Amino acid sequence: MAGAMLETARLRLRRLRPSDEAALVALDSDPEVMRYVGSPAGVRAPAETLDRARQRIAADHGPLGWWAIEGRDGGRFHGLGLLLAMPEGPDVEVGYRLCRASWGLGIATEAAGALVAHAFSATGLERLVAVTYPDNRASQRVLGKLGFAHDGALEYRGVRVEHFALDASAWRSRRAR
Repeated sequence: MAGAMLETARLRLRRLRPSDEAALVALDSDPEVMRYVGSPAGVRAPAETLDRARQRIAADHGPLGWWAIEGRDGGRFHGLGLLLAMPEGPDVEVGYRLCRASWGLGIATEAAGALVAHAFSATGLERLVAVTYPDNRASQRVLGKLGFAHDGALEYRGVRVEHFALDASAWRSRRAR
């Protein structure tokens, strides 16, 4: 799966590679980007941030995993996407975070949509979930645009989050319209 690539009109989502290390560290070192990321949310110590970037680059999750989000024109790094098994239970989570310069441009919706399509078409998953901090309205809007339904609050990795789910059948019916 190291060569897997997803493309949209404006974006390319590809597997992480060692040359992404500096961009990943910069992304995860921005307090505004990390405001709603992590348990607890926020920037980590520089050594931990670097270690996490290296772990993500080295990880092999088969058809799931970590994806660099970049522009098709010029390869500008926009952020990070993920499809990962939830720590408890059978669900797979979709997630994303973008550089501040990429906020408000529809990139999160486009990138997350590509990950959802990959999850349901290429991997055969029947359900995806997502979690957001209660105040993260921007991510909640993205999930709504993609057809995710809010199904309550729960405790996840020690913090209260809003939980969203999307079934493959609902996704397919939305696409058929």
